[in-house]
Amino acid sequence: MIFKNVFQNSTSTLPSCQNDSAWAAYLGGKGYYVSANTALKVSAVLRCVDVVAKTMASLPLNLYQYTKNGREKAEKHPLYKILYRLPNKHTTSYEFWHMYIFNLMLTRGAFAKIVRDRSGFIRELWNIPTANVSDIHVNKVNGERYIVVTLGDGMTETLREGDFMYTPNLRFTSDTDPENPILIASEVLGLTMALNGYAKDFFENGSNLGGFVEHPDSMSETAYTRFKESWQSSYAGVLNQHKVGFLEEGMKFNPIGRNPEESQALESRKFQVVEICRLMGVPPHKVFDLDRATFSNIEQQNIEYVQESIAPMAVKIEQTIYKDLLLEPEQRKYFAKFNVNALMRGDIATRTAYYHNARQDGWLNADDIRELEDMNKLPEGQGGDTYAVNGNMIPLSSVSQNLPKGAQKGGTQ
Repeated sequence: MIFKNVFQNSTSTLPSCQNDSAWAAYLGGKGYYVSANTALKVSAVLRCVDVVAKTMASLPLNLYQYTKNGREKAEKHPLYKILYRLPNKHTTSYEFWHMYIFNLMLTRGAFAKIVRDRSGFIRELWNIPTANVSDIHVNKVNGERYIVVTLGDGMTETLREGDFMYTPNLRFTSDTDPENPILIASEVLGLTMALNGYAKDFFENGSNLGGFVEHPDSMSETAYTRFKESWQSSYAGVLNQHKVGFLEEGMKFNPIGRNPEESQALESRKFQVVEICRLMGVPPHKVFDLDRATFSNIEQQNIEYVQESIAPMAVKIEQTIYKDLLLEPEQRKYFAKFNVNALMRGDIATRTAYYHNARQDGWLNADDIRELEDMNKLPEGQGGDTYAVNGNMIPLSSVSQNLPKGAQKGGTQ
């Protein structure tokens, strides 16, 4: 494999590039070291992860309980406020889930520390950077899972099952050890870094004169050195572009045709953006690649983004909460749920038609519709909770009784 994954979150940096060394490194099989941190230096990766994390963090996350009338918000449960508003006194729900999703998408999984009171109720949740967590260990005596967390002062803390929340990334070779997506995508990410480095070096070190100088006679070593230093200082680099070159001693400049788009590998870099979006499960228009986006399909693409990226992520987190934050007796009564309805809304005309049909068919009432539109219920006594159907509809069995006699016998009028 050309590209090697590096797990450290602070020591991995992109190799320095000089001239065409970015291409040379890739084509020569050396490649780049790819880690979560280096991957985030690729703008498409940063945008893909950030847009999913921000979407998830902005969704309302509620704890519900089953009742005889269906489900209702479990606002009195200690976990309700932690999930919906404040996981801990220093972190909002948005901040917590934004970081949690970032770690989940870029590493082998996401971790959070559970802080309980003396009665065993959860009082706080704290994010743990995945880079600070060793692999999940299993106690050979009792089968209990535990992790070892490296703290900022170099100390370590052992968290046993019930003291941490854990959402693994994808699994396909092991039931216990998830895969690292950055390692799987290292070839694509490494090529993108090489392309970026190539373009960077072209602008920093390339001369826009783009050719060679021909001398009618031989030059002494001293004259050649003086000329080269003068040429580089006067004409090389972005700041010196479009300057007029002065030659002496009968020297002649021979330009070399060079397509700037080819030099910057623009088409390849553009393709890499789509490739990264494909890996991250994010439609290109979400990273502002609008080549194939139109006014007629952008709404459908947004719906597909919710269905294929956000909804599966929401289910994964909901099931993690069920697994790690609810006690076994609570699991029979409580569950967590993200509200993705707002993301699925169409334009005003589409929503109006949808609500109208739902109200006419009797499976939504006025209060249901107002809640979907983030509005308060109607005052009591105004019928907001009443379900009604269109009175013009009659049972199919009654149709023949209302037809003219000739029509009942198959005749025509």
